[in-house]
Amino acid sequence: MRVALYSVFFPILSLAASDDRVKFDNDAARVLKVTDVPHKKSALHKHELNRVMIYLTPGDLDVTAENGKVEHQHWKAEQVAWSPAGGMHTSENVSDKPLVIVEVELKRKSPTAAHRDPKLDPMAIDPKHNNLILENDQVRVFRSWREPGMSETMHEHTGAGRVVVLLTDIYAKVKMGDGGSSEMRDKAGEVHWTAGAVRHAGTNAGSARFDMILVEVK
Repeated sequence: MRVALYSVFFPILSLAASDDRVKFDNDAARVLKVTDVPHKKSALHKHELNRVMIYLTPGDLDVTAENGKVEHQHWKAEQVAWSPAGGMHTSENVSDKPLVIVEVELKRKSPTAAHRDPKLDPMAIDPKHNNLILENDQVRVFRSWREPGMSETMHEHTGAGRVVVLLTDIYAKVKMGDGGSSEMRDKAGEVHWTAGAVRHAGTNAGSARFDMILVEVK
């Protein structure tokens, strides 16, 4: 980590020793930050779990099924996609630059729906700064941003926890529901996990707008 973060807002978890791509691995999700180098085809494999994919850089992929059928995929930077579990395939970055992807593998196949208080739901109380990307029975994914000097309304995220993917650098001052406070500084591309519901409100203390993708794991 580049900075120390308030342990309740973004608790620091141990990384998997065997794979430095794995950022977090818990009962709800495994989160990886993967760099696909150009023109290196993967081994034949399959994904057993549904995933949320966040593409941090643009690029093109050729995904070849076991029967030889090829699907060409074009991705833009900051694009988000739902990727259901599927059959055996290979993949190859056919671009000329590395493709950086955050992959959120979802372990909770049939989660129990948590009660969401509309008075504390960031999507409900501030739709101007929170844009829904996708939602299903496993996740809710949205983009959130804040202009310099502006503050969030106190809110919380329900479910097992949330993944935060920073799209920009961030410097924020955070107030907690219990009266505590902290500062947060980190770089674009960093990934964080917070377990459970944590009530908080952030203020953009930097000189530029910050943007992030939030994946609420139900």
